[in-house]
Amino acid sequence: NRKLFQLPVCFLARQPAQQKISQVLAAIRLGQVIIHAGGQAALFIAFHCIGGYGNYSEMAASAGLMLALTLVLTVKRQLQIDRHSNLVRAYTVFLIVVVLGIALSPYWEESLIPFRRELLPMTLAFVLLTGQKAVRQQGEQTRVALLAGWALIVAFVVRSFLALNDWLVEGVHTDYYSSDHAAARFFDFFAVDATLIMPVVVAAILCLAMPRSLRSILIISVLTAFLLIVVSNVRTALITTVVVTLLQLLPRLCSKKIWAVLGIALLSLGVATVASNRLDKVVERYATIFSKAAYQGSEATGASSVYERLSIWKGTLEMAAERPLVGYGLGWQKLYDAAYQGGYVDRWRASPVFIDKTVAHYFDTYERGKVNPHNLWVDIVFETGVLGLVSYVAMLCVLLARAVRAWRNKAQDQVTHWFANGALAYMVTYGLVNMMGGFWLTSGATLLLFIVSELLRQKQQGLK
Repeated sequence: NRKLFQLPVCFLARQPAQQKISQVLAAIRLGQVIIHAGGQAALFIAFHCIGGYGNYSEMAASAGLMLALTLVLTVKRQLQIDRHSNLVRAYTVFLIVVVLGIALSPYWEESLIPFRRELLPMTLAFVLLTGQKAVRQQGEQTRVALLAGWALIVAFVVRSFLALNDWLVEGVHTDYYSSDHAAARFFDFFAVDATLIMPVVVAAILCLAMPRSLRSILIISVLTAFLLIVVSNVRTALITTVVVTLLQLLPRLCSKKIWAVLGIALLSLGVATVASNRLDKVVERYATIFSKAAYQGSEATGASSVYERLSIWKGTLEMAAERPLVGYGLGWQKLYDAAYQGGYVDRWRASPVFIDKTVAHYFDTYERGKVNPHNLWVDIVFETGVLGLVSYVAMLCVLLARAVRAWRNKAQDQVTHWFANGALAYMVTYGLVNMMGGFWLTSGATLLLFIVSELLRQKQQGLK
């Protein structure tokens, strides 16, 4: 862990060798702060992103280590959470609502699984990276923020090339919908995972000082990810990636380097569609975005993909109305059980209204574990109720406000600039992707930006 997490700090510092050695020694003197506690928290973020959606084996081991370290530092009185932070307050309220929802849920045993696998490790990572007294006393908030940031970026690079290998093994004709999800675990859900992390990586390329070789590796990984997003045929991911990346590059479009990057991106798109059958498949899939039929539904024409999602949102909110305050507990998989056990599917099936028949058909078609709300905000209401939604949105609003303030700060350093660029781009990405998806606890970039924003706030205010 010591070598792994001191490397980015030493590698990025363009200073003489003796000064780099002093930086390494300074990091060693921090002891548990950087090497152990920070390292384990950053490992959690990295494993979470490399493992992909729904993979928890690596995170379980890392979470156990983080829990042990949290207990040790608590006994030594080395942990102190800033109760005056609006983000900490919103996070605390959110945790209270979630725990209350689990306690009152008829599916409480099932709800404990995502709490133990996702929310608990997230909370431990947040506490370990933002709550240590030694970090504040030695003014190391910026270094810890970079530690967490580079853990996520390295995870993105590794996952991109692992997903590329999976795709090549599966065959260039394969997309997300036709791939073997068990065999191609790194390609599975890669399009959405990469879309959510890419704003942070692009911001690092644009804002952080680093050797040219390292920047080249990051650019190649971004282009690889873009290629895989295109061939995945996930429309929301492609639209979001193109729009948000162009917004990030917009201030630098006059730069020759940026034009070179865009040229390589277009070349990658050409490589992805070079075969005639591949080109036809890609064009046919993305052409539906501009088709009127994709947004309509009726008895005569049937339900389009968008109309089906509207019916799912309506049905999910109808169920959530039965438990409006704290929801059914964490985990969207119980949506299937709640629909059948509550008699909702029978009611929809017998309804003369087409949208009700559409959602009944959806539940009848897919098995448990495949049925989901297909919208972040609807999902949060179902799992944690209105109180959970309000507290979670409050956390996002705090993050957005801090990013805007950092962006408007003309005297910002490179880390603050990276945070501002990455956070603002990420908020746009997060909103677009989750219009048709429900990625919140499984999104490592959200946790990263919460952590970085809190550390930079501590640094700015000089908290000890």
